[in-house]
Amino acid sequence: MISSNRIGALDIAEAISERIGSYVDMNFIQFLAVERDRIRCWYMNAGGDGPSIEIEMTRSGQEWTLNLTEHPPGTEQEEEVP
Repeated sequence: MISSNRIGALDIAEAISERIGSYVDMNFIQFLAVERDRIRCWYMNAGGDGPSIEIEMTRSGQEWTLNLTEHPPGTEQEEEVP
C-alpha cells in the first residue's frame, strides 16, 4: 500500500512490479472508472501467464492511497467498460 498526495503511473507500475517480481508493461494497465474519491484500474500480465492485479486508488482529504489486490492468472476485470 502506498499513501501520498500524488500517485502517478510509474508509482503504480513500481508497486505492481514489487508485488509480482517482474517487469510491468504500462500498456497492460487499463483504466476502468472514477467514482467520487475512488479510481479503479486493472492490470493483466502479458499473455495471461502472471497474476491479474486490481488497482484501487482512494482519496481521503489530501492523501491518496493505492491498494493492489492480486487475482489468479487470466482473471479478467468485471467492470463494464463502454
